[in-house]
Amino acid sequence: MKRIQIIILTLILSISLSAQKSDILLTIDNKKISSDEFVHIYTKNNSSEISEKSVDEYLELFINFKLKVVEAENLKMDTNNVFINEFTGYKNQLSKPYLTENEKFEEMTKESYERGKTDAKLDLIFIKMDKNASPEDTLLAYNKALNTRKRIAKGEDWDKVAGEVSDDKSVSKSKGHLSFISVSKIPPYSIQNFIFAAQKNELSMPLKTKFGYYIIRLVDTRLNPGEITVSHIMISAPDNLSKTEDSLKKLKIDSIYKRLQAGDNFEKMTVLSDDKGTAKNGGKLRPFTTGKMVPEFEATAFALKNPGEISKPIRTSFGWHIIKLIEKKPYPKYEDKEKDIRKQIERDIEKKEIIQKYVTNKLKNRFNFKEHKSIKNFYTSVDSSIFKAKWDSKKAKNIKGLLFTINDVKFSSSDFSIFIENNQKKRIPIPIASYVDEKYKDFVYESLVNIEKEKLPDLYPEYGYLMKEYHDGMLLFDLTKNEVWDKAINDSVGLKNFYDENIDIYNKQTKIDISCFSYSKNRYLSKAEKLLSKSDGKYSDDEIINKISTNPKNFKKEISGNFVKGDNIISDKVLNLVKEGKIIENQRIVKLPKEKKIIYIRNISKASSKPFNEIKGIIIADYQDYLEQKWITKLKKKYKIKINKEILDVIKRKMKK
Repeated sequence: MKRIQIIILTLILSISLSAQKSDILLTIDNKKISSDEFVHIYTKNNSSEISEKSVDEYLELFINFKLKVVEAENLKMDTNNVFINEFTGYKNQLSKPYLTENEKFEEMTKESYERGKTDAKLDLIFIKMDKNASPEDTLLAYNKALNTRKRIAKGEDWDKVAGEVSDDKSVSKSKGHLSFISVSKIPPYSIQNFIFAAQKNELSMPLKTKFGYYIIRLVDTRLNPGEITVSHIMISAPDNLSKTEDSLKKLKIDSIYKRLQAGDNFEKMTVLSDDKGTAKNGGKLRPFTTGKMVPEFEATAFALKNPGEISKPIRTSFGWHIIKLIEKKPYPKYEDKEKDIRKQIERDIEKKEIIQKYVTNKLKNRFNFKEHKSIKNFYTSVDSSIFKAKWDSKKAKNIKGLLFTINDVKFSSSDFSIFIENNQKKRIPIPIASYVDEKYKDFVYESLVNIEKEKLPDLYPEYGYLMKEYHDGMLLFDLTKNEVWDKAINDSVGLKNFYDENIDIYNKQTKIDISCFSYSKNRYLSKAEKLLSKSDGKYSDDEIINKISTNPKNFKKEISGNFVKGDNIISDKVLNLVKEGKIIENQRIVKLPKEKKIIYIRNISKASSKPFNEIKGIIIADYQDYLEQKWITKLKKKYKIKINKEILDVIKRKMKK
């Protein structure tokens, strides 16, 4: 945990140091904020037209934001374990696209995709070997594999040699002859590499994997035919049937095939299928690619050309089949397979080790890795309790000294012993030296990657800003939660007082829907009064004007719409008359002779109060806004804010260009 904290704090420090290299726009007490950071956040969040006014307005928001961050840092909120663990999680996730590891992942993902376009047919002999075999046992397995290859190369029958030598469980049936399979689905990476370097019928040298040695013969290759969906009708016919029983099975499948040729519906005929699991669904199987079905079934299915085409009866180890093609899909595009391929690589131990080795070697050179001391002392300090996950690092307390440095950062024997303790798991015992070597390799790798993560903000400024945003955003969330959101919810007395102090805001105001017209002479007033009293709202304002006078000097509209107190002088006069009770219920016309105006009232919505409990959610939201403004005012008094006007002017000029 301490090491993680140091890494996180180093990252934050590296960001702040990089900020000092650019011009300082803003200082809040001793906290210096660069112009680059402001410009980055401004341009990211401001999609509207850039102007001096918008820069000034955003700077005010930016200052408020930074005041809260400074306050949170001064309260040490970024040093508690909860914050550090959460921030580390974000850091690990966000750093992935920028890491050297990702280079190799992308390379192997693209390679796997391209290799997946090819199917390979192989002959295989497997010589089993323990994963943690001693050098002597490894040599014995290698010599056995080499001798096997010599026998095949001299012309001995493959089936005979495979039957005698191969440890592959299926050799008794297959004799080591494999059907076509997508190369990307062949687990040992060394076999994949051989396939793409070999000629047809070429025999490999012994290929070592964690589980033993392989002798491979490349029989043939072809383009991956993609994915296929078929239906089938199956008549079960195990190999142990008598000739009579077998003949009856053949007669049954042939009779079904004849009925299909005569026009019987395939899906209805599946009721005769012995595969009852698919018979309910018209014999339909799940989509499959090469290497998923027995060879005879697969070859026949993929040989069908057009949807609806039906095969002749074929025999497999399960019995007789008639296959109908439903759909064929070509090999997918890279973007459709990339995610799944990447997951496969992450689960592939061999490929992960290749990636780890690549990253380790590259970062060792980049970050001046220097080894200072051997780890052989750990061979005697680590014991069998490690395989029960019960080893204590105190057993290595006497091992002292510096193991290695990365960019002059020191990693000691004590660091390594703690790493072993923290990463132990229950597992099958292996030689202690092999276990320690394995853990040391992981420790070096993890240490190098952590150093790389610390350097990412310098190497990739965009990543540095992103991490800064996450860091500040998390602090802002936690502190605002404490100071505003939770306080507004939990402070029932303060909330009620706020409601009482702002009661007028939460009372529904009287609203009137009116049209006001002005007239030049009383005769136009009379016409308007007569027309409006009979209209009952059926005439629009324009129709009323046209009926009275088309000359705007005689009669025209002043205002029209819904109004509340304070909107304008005319509507306020009407509202005052309503308040004073001078407008009776259902009254439609109001005359203002002094102003030479006549008003038509379409509707009056009377004022009503909103009880506290009915609008509590709205009050809480308003109270939160109030608390936040009060908090910002307090922070502005607490911290000294200094804006570099010259730098601000430079920013504005650059943005105008």
